[in-house]
Parts: sequence; structure tokens; C-alpha cells
Amino acid sequence: RETSHGRARGAPPYRVANYPPLFPLLQAPFAAIVGPAFWYGRAIAAASALAAALFIGLTLHTLTRDILAAVVGGLLLLAFPYILHWSPLNRVDSLALGLSTAGLFVVARWPHRRAGIIAAALLLTAAIYTRQSYALAAPLASFVWLLREPPRRRAFELAGLVAGLGIALLLLLQLVTGGGFFLHTVVANVNPFFWGSVRYHVDEMVTHIWPLLGAAAVFALAGAVLRPAAWWLIAPYLLGAAASALTIGKTGSNVNYLFELCAALSLAAGAILGAAGRSRWLQALLCLGLALQVSVMAGWSRENYEGRVMDKIAQRDEIARLLDIVREAPGPVLADEYMGLVPLAGKRLQYQPFEFKQLAEAGVWDEQPFARQLDEHAFPVILIYDPPTWNSFGERWTGRQRLYISTGYRAAERLADTVVYRPPE
Repeated sequence: RETSHGRARGAPPYRVANYPPLFPLLQAPFAAIVGPAFWYGRAIAAASALAAALFIGLTLHTLTRDILAAVVGGLLLLAFPYILHWSPLNRVDSLALGLSTAGLFVVARWPHRRAGIIAAALLLTAAIYTRQSYALAAPLASFVWLLREPPRRRAFELAGLVAGLGIALLLLLQLVTGGGFFLHTVVANVNPFFWGSVRYHVDEMVTHIWPLLGAAAVFALAGAVLRPAAWWLIAPYLLGAAASALTIGKTGSNVNYLFELCAALSLAAGAILGAAGRSRWLQALLCLGLALQVSVMAGWSRENYEGRVMDKIAQRDEIARLLDIVREAPGPVLADEYMGLVPLAGKRLQYQPFEFKQLAEAGVWDEQPFARQLDEHAFPVILIYDPPTWNSFGERWTGRQRLYISTGYRAAERLADTVVYRPPE
């Protein structure tokens, strides 16, 4: 319903559906039964992260026949700070990763069965229609894996099924939404790109997980010469995941863009451990190295990510007060960081600041009607996130909107690093 062409451009409410519909569809029955809540989306996301770890382990066991390698590789995924921090959130990424790793397992386990090809195609397509960036790494890896040995037609059957299902769903959704699906999931996601963000995350990973990065590089390069079976699946997955990870340079990106890279590194580490299985001493030494690596990752999580979660927990009383303010407001409420409070309070979400700032700057959306609403004080409450270390106001709202809010509304109070703006009395 949010991907209609008109709503994306001019008529309120101003909302963008950034991702394909599978994750919201899974939550729809819960919303119909218990109403708006975060818990069921979070439960799906957390379960999906666990499923991704399970399917990585099962894939490694299929490739290496080594139980230790399978267990270690699967559990390693959950040790990455990016996964640990993001997977409990009500976001699409864990489900997409769970579906794509399930597809990898199916194609690795049953490469010669038609039922396996069909199941893998369905899972990979489901991952794509959970998060569109999952159209690269896992499908590429599956295709190369099936090209490894006859009958190679299975690779083209899989590619044809994924492409056919994907295009059919695209055309159907375009038809149902009047052309809005492509606008929302593609056009609205073409944001400015900054290499500085890429360099920041590369430096962060090199600092904390250089052994895993080095091991993955050795596996990919040495495997190109030795050609072990696992290389045919994991090396192209590494390549595709690394390419997808580069999109973290987009404005508005976050660590969720690195999920597939974490999965690929886990697979590579497990494959190396499995290859060392003939020498228990070497395998034990590698396990010791991985234990030290996980210890570093745990410290990384505490240093960079634990504080963010604990800050939110410490602010829960103030966040509850913000929810009361939204619920008691005699009209529509605007918010950025805490826009999730709007549907929780039983109100319709009117505006997504960051998404429409990008659309306005790209010339896709005319903000004048919305700016006129701000000037006319159509919103009794506006919640603007204002943390001490980041200019959220400037990043998420256009200059004209900031001017109307800062000059036409008064800052009534501050709760949970959020300024509560109200019209002048």
C-alpha cells in the first residue's frame, strides 16, 4: 500500500517502502492480532540470525564433513559485532541472510536434484524480495557451484528460475502499485556515495579482524590453484559479499550492509578449519587462533556497540514519556529517530525525514506542500533527535524544513536526546 506512485511524490502521507515486502508481510498477521509492536519483528529477526548461523554450519558440514568446522563456522557468525548489534532489531537484514544461507545450503547439499534446485531458487528469490541487495552474492555462488561438475545445465536452470521468479514478481508488484514499487525500492535508494564511509569500515575491520580477512584472502587465492570443492561455493560468495559491502558508502547506510561479508568470512574460516582436519594439532592451533579472534571481537563489541544499547536501556523511562507525548498529541506527529513511537501510539506515520530529504535533493519530490504544512503549524508535536555526537537534524531534514521548525516551533522539553518541539502558545 505504501508503494503507490502518487504517495511517493506528492500526496501525504509521505512514506517510502525502502525494501521489498516479505518481511512486513510476515509481521502482518501479528499486527492484525495484537496491534502495532516491535517484539514480533525483533523475534523474526533474531530467529533468522540464528537460522543463518545454523545454515552456515550445515553448509560447512556438507562441504567438509567436519563437525568441528561446521560448529565453529556457524557460531563465528554470531560473534561479529555487526551481527550481534543489528540482528535483534526489527529490520529486514537477518531474514534476508537466513533465507540466502538456507539457499546456499540446499544447493550445496542437493546440487543434482531438481527439487533441490527449485527449493534453492525459491529461497534465493525470497531473500531478494526481503532485501534487494541479496541478488548478488548467494545467487552468484550457487551458479558457480553448480558449474563445477556435470550436469552443468543445473546452474542455468537455477539462474533461470531465480531470474524468472524475480522478474515475474517485479512486474506483478509494479502492476499492483501503479509503478511505485520500483520507485520506492530502487529510485528512492539511490543516495549519494562517500568513499570515506567505506574507508572507515575497512579500517575498523582491518584493525579488529585482520586474521579473518587474511585467512579469507589466502583461502580464495590458494583455492584458485588447488581447487578444493568448498572453494567453488565460498570464493564466489566472498567476492559477491565484498562487492555488496562496498555499498556501505551510501548515505544512510549502516553495519547491516556488512552481513553477507560476515557470513562469507565465517564460511571461509570454517572451510580452512575443515581442510586442516587431517592434522588434529593444526586444527587445534587454528581453533586457538579463532578463540583469540573471538576475544578481540568481544572487546570490539563492548567498546563500540554495547554502550549504544545500554544508553537506550538507561533512557527507557524518557522514551516511555515520549510515547505518552505522541499518544496525547491532538493531531499528527513528526519524528525521526523515534518515528516508531508514532504507530505504537496508534497514529499514522506522516513523514519519513531522511528518505524524503534524499528525494528532494534528487529532484524527485517537491517539498513545498509539506513545508507549507510546517509553516501552518499542522503538527502539534515534532520530535527531533539531537545526540551530542551527531548532527541528526542536519542529516535528516532539509534546510527549509529545519528553518520552519527552528523558527516556527518552540523547544518545549528534551527527553532521550530528543527535543520536543511544539507550536508557539
